[in-house]
Amino acid sequence: MKKNQYEVMSDQILKLAGGPENIRKASHCFTRLRLDVADLGKCDTESMKQIEGVKGCVVNSGQVQVIIGKEVEDLFPVFTSKLGAFQEKEPEGTEKKETLVNKILNGIAGIFIPVFPALAASGLLKGILLALNFGGVVNPEGNTYTMLMMFSDAVFYFLPVLLAFSSAKVFGCKPTLAAVLACILLHPTYTAMTEAGSIFGLTVPVVSYSSTVFPIIVGVFILSLIEKGCNKVIPKSFSGLFTPLICIVITAPIMLVVVGPVVNALSDVIGNAVIGLYNVTGAFGGAVFGAVYPFLVFTGLHHAVVPVELQSLAELGYDPLLALCAAANAAVGGAALMVAIDSKNKEFKGLSLSSGITALIGTTEPALYGVLGILKRPFIGAAVGGAAGSAFMAALRIYSTGIGPVPGAGAALFLGEKFGWYLVGIVISVIVAMVVTHFVRFEDVKLEDQK
Repeated sequence: MKKNQYEVMSDQILKLAGGPENIRKASHCFTRLRLDVADLGKCDTESMKQIEGVKGCVVNSGQVQVIIGKEVEDLFPVFTSKLGAFQEKEPEGTEKKETLVNKILNGIAGIFIPVFPALAASGLLKGILLALNFGGVVNPEGNTYTMLMMFSDAVFYFLPVLLAFSSAKVFGCKPTLAAVLACILLHPTYTAMTEAGSIFGLTVPVVSYSSTVFPIIVGVFILSLIEKGCNKVIPKSFSGLFTPLICIVITAPIMLVVVGPVVNALSDVIGNAVIGLYNVTGAFGGAVFGAVYPFLVFTGLHHAVVPVELQSLAELGYDPLLALCAAANAAVGGAALMVAIDSKNKEFKGLSLSSGITALIGTTEPALYGVLGILKRPFIGAAVGGAAGSAFMAALRIYSTGIGPVPGAGAALFLGEKFGWYLVGIVISVIVAMVVTHFVRFEDVKLEDQK
């Protein structure tokens, strides 16, 4: 799309959202423009679906989510520029607290989405290197291999620093101070400790925070509270000097002595519980996850899976859930491809074909909102196909070395001795989804019904 197209879309979305004065906050994730509105009754979500370039629109816990696709990153600055002064101020007389569910989901998205490209790149690089090593193509003792493996490990080792930056933006504190807090946790003096130390007479346990997820997020939240408290009591003329000092001197010991060890232990419990549940339920658990996952994506709840995946990578070095996500996404693609075959509408066939291929690459929203969400019944095919493929993945314990868009774009994350079985699982998802979609039938649409 060109910039003028984004301007037209922005104008139309603003108008149908009740005008800029009705929008309390705008944000975005990978594919969705997320609008927190003052009065949902002023929003015409059905008409939003008809805007050229919009693939769908849903309301989740009072939040309007306009599905744009990957172009949302280019649309967002144009959209926010049109919001102008209304972006940061509440409309008078329409104050409305954000729901707890929205706060949690927006918080998760705001923390993890900014670091996702780095995680995906690192995971893919590691997958490729491991595959080359497994195939005997490279020398694992060679300098080039060692350096490239260092490149892939760096993001995960310093993950707390990246999460500190994104968490600071979510909690409303200075990103640089948050990064300093993360750097303290990873400082060589601390990481080299072999026995407990002390600060201010308090015991500092030895904990490894490299690759961890939750400790720094909780730490930055505490940092934000201390910073806001300092800003209230310290005069502005002195706050620039004393607030950062007080924040670090107070927060860092709290992290090292109490919060870090406790949260890290709880994180391990969560990670072990998820893996334990996965191991106990096996194929059955995989089938349930694969059947439900397309609906999680449809409602935007799938972002809650990312922290669990990262915790597994940090603790175990592998992620068992991404293969299940890949199978579920493949099933969505298979259902859309079957619609392309069975539909009599030429233009809708083209839409279904392109969105089906996009889903197989790793982005399912066009298929979910542009095809399955309209026809409804193909969702059955996607659920059954996702269940079949995910059950297969779980039964064979197929794991990934990182996270990324799946099944296609992130396939390198599964390179290794079970890569062939990963492909078989994807094929199972696609075929089952296509067959079930064909037999459940669907009421074909006319183009004017779809746009």
